[in-house]
Amino acid sequence: MPSKYPPDTVIADSEQIARVWAENPTFSLGEVTLANLQSRLEELRQKRNRIETLRTELTAHVNDLNAKTSQLADINTRARSGFRATYGPDSSQYEQAGGTRRSERKRPARKETQTDAK
Repeated sequence: MPSKYPPDTVIADSEQIARVWAENPTFSLGEVTLANLQSRLEELRQKRNRIETLRTELTAHVNDLNAKTSQLADINTRARSGFRATYGPDSSQYEQAGGTRRSERKRPARKETQTDAK
């Protein structure tokens, strides 16, 4: 589920607050200290960087998967064409390879034109 706070915006806001806080050392925020804020900020930066690294890796894997899928689909098409060429378009072998036998194809229906409808 996406967060309602964009990480880049929160990081920029936290950096700004940390700069102002550093210039005003007497500022207090209960149990939150400047050091605590800075450590949480660094932790968030590391998490964001890790996610960006993983996204880059995922993109590479997805592209590789798509390329390999395309290569295999091309081989499948060539194999079906080979079965059709070797055994014929109405053969059981062609159908078993995933083709549609010529005798099982639906005959095209003639479209009605306006002159036919009158």
